[in-house]
Amino acid sequence: MPLGFILAHYGRETERARATDLDEILPRFSGMGYIAVTTLIGSGLVNGWFLVGNVSGLFATPYGQLLLVKVVLFTGMLALAVSNRFWIVPSLTKAPAHDPNASTAWTSRLRHHVLGEQFLGLMVLLIVSVLGAMRPAIGQ
Repeated sequence: MPLGFILAHYGRETERARATDLDEILPRFSGMGYIAVTTLIGSGLVNGWFLVGNVSGLFATPYGQLLLVKVVLFTGMLALAVSNRFWIVPSLTKAPAHDPNASTAWTSRLRHHVLGEQFLGLMVLLIVSVLGAMRPAIGQ
């Protein structure tokens, strides 16, 4: 959420301050992202093992099917994050200083990707709240 807020207000500052801020801010979010994603994947695998039990439970139960939808949405979030980290952010930092349109276009792409990640994240949280109220697949 903070990165989305920063990018939403990006156009309100001077060009020089914006470029300096983004060059410092984006790598920080990237580092935190690695830790968060690793933690989520690890805890998800452990929880999945205890709550689903086996692969057939993923496909044969409503709990497992909803969990698969969650995994697909999370994978979409990862795809956007990888795109941001390895394509958009490097292109943004390499954008020529004399061409503000290039920087603005890359920032707009980054903003849209971050908002897309946030939307998918909200959908994942919604599914997690529903899964928390359901009987786990291992008990069915």
